[in-house]
Amino acid sequence: MNKQVITFCVSILIVLDSGYAENNDPLIFSTNDCELTEPVYGEKFNLKALHSDIAKVVKGGKDDTFEYNICGSLGRACNGDNNASACLRRGNQEFVLGTQHQLNYRRGKMYFEFSNGAKCASGDGEFKLFVFLGCDYTLDAKQSKVTLYSANACKFYISLETPYACLPEPETVKSSGCSVQDPVTGHNYDLLALSDFNYRTSDRHGNIFTVNICKPVLYGEMAMCPKASSVCLVKLNSTDYKKRFVDYGTVQPNPILENGNLLMRLPSPTPYNATHNYSSTIHFICDNEIKSSQLSFIGAKENVYDFSFTTPLACNNNPPCTTITHGNEVLDMRSLQGKTYELSMPLKNYTFGICSNAGHPCLSNDGSCLVENQQTTSMGRSNSQLRTDRSGSPYLLYTDGALCDGQNKWSTRIEFVCANNATKDNGTANGNGDSNALGPKIIENKNCQLLIHFQTPLACHEQIACKVKVYVEHSEDGTGEEVVDLTPLISATYNYEAEINNALITGQQVPKSTKFFLNVCRPLVPKFGLGCPGGSAACMAKVDSSSATPEEEKSLGFPMASLVAYNRTVAELRYLRGSICPTDNKTELSASIKFNCDMSAGLGKPILQTITDCLYEFQWMTNVICPSHMCTFNEETCEIINDDINFHYELKKAPFTDAGQIKIPNGKDEFTLNICGNHRKAETDYSQGLVNLFFTTEAPCGNSNVQLRLICSGDSKRVINYDNAGKECNLVVHQSTPDICKFLRRAVPPPTAQDSGVSSTVATPTTTTTTKSSTAAPAGGVDNGGAHPAEQTGSIGAILAAILSLTCFVACLGVFAFSPERRNSVRRLFRRTTSAVRYSRVQSNEEANLLLETNGEFTDSDDELLL
Repeated sequence: MNKQVITFCVSILIVLDSGYAENNDPLIFSTNDCELTEPVYGEKFNLKALHSDIAKVVKGGKDDTFEYNICGSLGRACNGDNNASACLRRGNQEFVLGTQHQLNYRRGKMYFEFSNGAKCASGDGEFKLFVFLGCDYTLDAKQSKVTLYSANACKFYISLETPYACLPEPETVKSSGCSVQDPVTGHNYDLLALSDFNYRTSDRHGNIFTVNICKPVLYGEMAMCPKASSVCLVKLNSTDYKKRFVDYGTVQPNPILENGNLLMRLPSPTPYNATHNYSSTIHFICDNEIKSSQLSFIGAKENVYDFSFTTPLACNNNPPCTTITHGNEVLDMRSLQGKTYELSMPLKNYTFGICSNAGHPCLSNDGSCLVENQQTTSMGRSNSQLRTDRSGSPYLLYTDGALCDGQNKWSTRIEFVCANNATKDNGTANGNGDSNALGPKIIENKNCQLLIHFQTPLACHEQIACKVKVYVEHSEDGTGEEVVDLTPLISATYNYEAEINNALITGQQVPKSTKFFLNVCRPLVPKFGLGCPGGSAACMAKVDSSSATPEEEKSLGFPMASLVAYNRTVAELRYLRGSICPTDNKTELSASIKFNCDMSAGLGKPILQTITDCLYEFQWMTNVICPSHMCTFNEETCEIINDDINFHYELKKAPFTDAGQIKIPNGKDEFTLNICGNHRKAETDYSQGLVNLFFTTEAPCGNSNVQLRLICSGDSKRVINYDNAGKECNLVVHQSTPDICKFLRRAVPPPTAQDSGVSSTVATPTTTTTTKSSTAAPAGGVDNGGAHPAEQTGSIGAILAAILSLTCFVACLGVFAFSPERRNSVRRLFRRTTSAVRYSRVQSNEEANLLLETNGEFTDSDDELLL
């Protein structure tokens, strides 16, 4: 594994070094200065502002600490060298990583190369440090991150995200907000968290769109879009680099609500013809179940380009006092609700509530108030709208309090701070460092705002990143920076049980009674009987067949290092600082999980491959990490065909259609949508477990762009977004169905609906939801990792009881089967004047198939993967 890490890093350098030979390429150059002029638009990047009197400090693996400064020295000596610009502290030793650096530019990517470091003991050369710059307008809490490296590495890579690597930000979007409030429900749609990444989608004609939400496209390698452009067409085959990136939509500060639809309209200065310019419209669609937000190009109508953006941030049905992060994690503060909290300062007493009125002595609608000299002052009216800031941290904001300075009104901001004992992430509540006390603390009271920090484990979320950017030289849909996203593998309910490669792992290394349990990017889910150290993401335990209760649990590491992507289809997670290694009491156990793309693997499963020096290395073949794949659409048979894995899906036989047609409500009427036909484009999205089908059709509003999303689910549910207001004519259909799972090589997830077989329809002017919950998975599932199937809870006694019941039933059948008199006596015994049998109409062909199917393919249960 260590060799692979080094090989990957060296390969980066080879690619970069090869660029120096391209003297004629104006997009590749270097300078010894701390500023450069961008070649496409002539904008100047002045990176001298990154220099600081205090060096930047980043924690590395184990006890390593990196210090570096940009455009100057550290300001202190490193191992006696006062000229050091970068330094590695490893225990009691220091190593100079460089005394000078060079600024490099490569097709939009900027990085500093530190040189003249100390001699590296494990190699022929010297220590080196590379600092890659990334554009970030919002300044996350952790700007610097160290790329995973081996113990004997000589070269190290740090990514630094900063606004100084961006093109100028328009004044209209420099605020920290990007939201709109629903005047009917009062719900606040805040989309700022979506600005952390660029999103890409194909135009299905050989080009790609690069899009950012709330901010301009983040400048970077092959993302050199015009400043202020939020929707950018990248012409991949253009030989003129100054015409390769075209502005199709200028950034807007906030979304808007039109006829109940959440959207953004982005005009462009780029001419379409003599009278019109291009423009783009992004339609935000609610999906609480999706793991990561997804962008799709629906289609174009003359100069207007329409996109759908599916995200849980577009939902308004979250319970009060809860919020959803951009990683689709639910933060819930309701357990703090309904209580009165009191805080004191000299001569001042504050009373407040969480998502509710503060109670006595505050006024009836106050969420917070001040009692001073027997007078009560409102510090803001209560609400239950839990928000998240740009870093994803939750907070409450009570506004519209009493007058403060004769002009402004008092407000109260309650910020919830993670206090997680398992990961030792206790924030400091005040200047005295009392980090051991949970609960609220007053931080400041000025500028007409009371600021309170509330320490609670309820605020802990997303300890490490499970979604990372990676540059792809030759991707299927184009060239540029893409995202590797493993959040669909995160389990909030079950733990994965790893298999063991018995051909490589001996019984002496791992006894047969040893089991391995893992989660992805998160700690293990607490389970009764599994006593792994709290916060562990991987654990091994002894499980005897006699007791089936885990014993002698040892942690294989904690989720402390974020996901590292080697390329678009290979990534690695490392869990560090586990239990003391049994074979070396000076070393801690650790785990490595290497994820590889395999389109036929489904979610896949972890397999232990090697054990080296207390490091347990797992391999996980999965299609979650695979890029989107364009499929073939057979117009004659109405089939979607994945040629790479030789799999077909017949839409005419789909249980949610009537011979390839579905009904779309349109006010009091409806019209028929024919899924089959010419000019259909099909695309698999393995990361989200769905298939997209794009086409155009004649609808009551005119020629309509259609996006049909076929989502692998245990339930049959249809959500229709039909936008026919004004000049709009777009149709997005979300069809959840178990029937598509096999095509995606996924096991069918368990149904989430409670009432099987019940259909319900909820309609708004533009949205219709129809639900048919499935009672069973269709036959012919896939024998690989599924989406967290139900946990096995049957005991041995229950199994024996089932066997005895079956035996008794067979015996009784034999007794009565050959005697008509006995059969009639049984009928009379169970016959009553009031029928105890209820007959139910079968709602769909799918349900009929589930009831009648007798020759389905049996598959291995996914339960063996989970605890």
